[in-house]
Amino acid sequence: MVLSERMSMTFFKNKIFQISAAILSVVILITVVVFVDFNKKTDNFGMVKVGKISAGFTFFDIGENTQFSNKLRSRLKDKLGSDAKENWVTLDLSINYQGFLQEHFPELHELNKKLNSPVGERVEHNTTKLTFRYAQQKSVPFEFVQLVFSNYTNKPLLIYIKSKKEGSDVIDTITKKYGDAKTIDWDKEEGKSLYWMKNRSTLIISISDDRYGNPEYHTIIYYVPNLEELLLQEQQTVKKEEEEIKKTGKTAF
Repeated sequence: MVLSERMSMTFFKNKIFQISAAILSVVILITVVVFVDFNKKTDNFGMVKVGKISAGFTFFDIGENTQFSNKLRSRLKDKLGSDAKENWVTLDLSINYQGFLQEHFPELHELNKKLNSPVGERVEHNTTKLTFRYAQQKSVPFEFVQLVFSNYTNKPLLIYIKSKKEGSDVIDTITKKYGDAKTIDWDKEEGKSLYWMKNRSTLIISISDDRYGNPEYHTIIYYVPNLEELLLQEQQTVKKEEEEIKKTGKTAF
């Protein structure tokens, strides 16, 4: 009788051990799955590939470190309608009137000089430009939207947006997000510009009347670090090509 009780107790202990081991295995498995899933969610941003999270200016979640892709283009089409895509386009950063950047944003003026020919020759850059002309059909407060990406890094270089009366709502939204703007009253024409600066990039909203006397809002985001990176890449490419030409000349005879 005692032996039978001991055997029952041993069997009972073994069962408890087996159940505990099974529970522990399930807990470990759940922990691993949650850890892997968390890493996927924090490292994989899916449609928008990010090197590091941008704390700067964004437009439809496109920021300084966003990379252009077919998925991103498709997402923009869903929000802004059909687009026109161009490669190897010119980059003219100037806005409002001649001398505006030179007077108020000398860094952008110097960048613009480097991106263009001093004698007015056409300079095309290794870029992709998306133009949306029918955004209002998607019930968004924009008449015209243009985004330019570098083909070296796939990062945005600039974003230009044109709005009509809805532009005042855009200003309210941006002010809530980035704080009060600094104001520039135009000297040479009727109008003014509001601007914000963040992480060396600049967001400018220029307000003037169209030919019918209605207010028009022109918003532009300059991603200065990405523009500088484009210039550096182009300079390195030109230097490499020049070295190849010299090398070919030396070995031709």
